Amino acid sequence: MPSNRLRTLLFKTLDFLPEKVGQKIYHQIQKILFQSLEPRIKASEHSYDILSRMLEGQAFSLKDKNVVEIGSGWIPIMPYLLKYRGKCKAVHTYDINEHYDNKYIDALNNHFATLKTTVSVEKSYKYHLPSFVQYFPKKDVAKVKLPEDTDLVFSRFVLEHVPPEDIKRMHQHLAGLKNEALVLHLISPSDHRAYTDKSISYYDFLKYSQEEWEGIQTKFDYHNRLRLPQYIELFESTGFEVLDIQYDLPEKDSDKYRAFKELSIHEDFGHFTEDELMAGAINVLLKNKKAH
Repeated sequence: MPSNRLRTLLFKTLDFLPEKVGQKIYHQIQKILFQSLEPRIKASEHSYDILSRMLEGQAFSLKDKNVVEIGSGWIPIMPYLLKYRGKCKAVHTYDINEHYDNKYIDALNNHFATLKTTVSVEKSYKYHLPSFVQYFPKKDVAKVKLPEDTDLVFSRFVLEHVPPEDIKRMHQHLAGLKNEALVLHLISPSDHRAYTDKSISYYDFLKYSQEEWEGIQTKFDYHNRLRLPQYIELFESTGFEVLDIQYDLPEKDSDKYRAFKELSIHEDFGHFTEDELMAGAINVLLKNKKAH
């Protein structure tokens, strides 16, 4: 059985279980699958470089700035990079789940120690975190009072896993921050099943109707399938303007493009151009329109 079908079967089984039981098993599976820290750090460093370049393009320095991270994930690599490379003041990180584990945080602390960076851990915290990382698990960022002195809101590979109505609600809330605050999202709009199953393309899920796709995905692997223009429309409808946007497109002579051309795109996506459908690795920097 192809790996994506096995994965779907597993997630469907977990989805059928009581919420707490399914989440606990899912969490344990992710721990088992957790690979070495190094690839995750390298991937995060690449994301940090993108973030840094886009901010520099707006003459924005991270030094002494307060950052809000949406989606803490499994380990606080980005907050550490924002502090130790960007010299930010603090990172408040919010997640609807609670995935942090001291085993991996200790490994991260040891990694930075090898770089001759002193990580001063707050012993009073549940997790072995330095004071500049303020962790808020099981919190919906659209429903909490964010720090009034927030200078930057950042997310990394989060928005594609958020329902469109929640993205809109989130940005309506973010529009209440001080006008000078910037919002930067790194978005992965491709079919994530293709990362582990090479038998399908990065655009495979575009062949399904919404009803068919809902029958395949679960809350454990939810993907909204939003295309580039839809993200832009959501941001602009909530009072933000796009300061900078970057994305990748496959070369016309690439296997990735050929796989796209072989797909029968569902009529739900028929009004998009090829480039709008294929746009991947979307990086977008936003600013409140009221700032002008």
